Amino acid sequence: MSITTASEIFLPTAEDTRILGRRLGLNLAESLAGGKLTLPFLVTLSGDLGAGKTSLCRGICESLGVDPLEVVSPTFTLANEYKGLIEIYHLDVYRLTPEEFHDAGLYEYMTRPGLALVEWPEKMPDDFWPDKRLNLVLTFQDAGRLLTAPPTRDAFPDIERAINNMPA
Repeated sequence: MSITTASEIFLPTAEDTRILGRRLGLNLAESLAGGKLTLPFLVTLSGDLGAGKTSLCRGICESLGVDPLEVVSPTFTLANEYKGLIEIYHLDVYRLTPEEFHDAGLYEYMTRPGLALVEWPEKMPDDFWPDKRLNLVLTFQDAGRLLTAPPTRDAFPDIERAINNMPA
């Protein structure tokens, strides 16, 4: 199932961002178990500095069996690997140019049988955008954050269900 319009949700707090991440992670696990989704799969997280990209990653990882205290921003390490129900690769490419992305070998994470969570994907090379991905954007809005899931050709099947099941 592909999303044909953007899905949006307002997240008043950082905890709401993490809760949505947990819901997305649970829906991802269900989609994998049910055969709706296969690995490798890429989730990109764009948006404002400090808008909650790592909090969202923390929630996704937590629902997939990773201790949330282990999930930290890989800003300086470039990549963190987590073992949960599946392999999770958390990348932050903010400090890289597209050429440095290739030189560092980070594209290899997107070919491994796991989930790649990439913060600042706009720093990735233009020629590297797998079809199997979900693009998420977090921006500041009012006193909280707005998460937008723009449509993609092969989007995460249950993004709308995860968003629509958020508490008001």
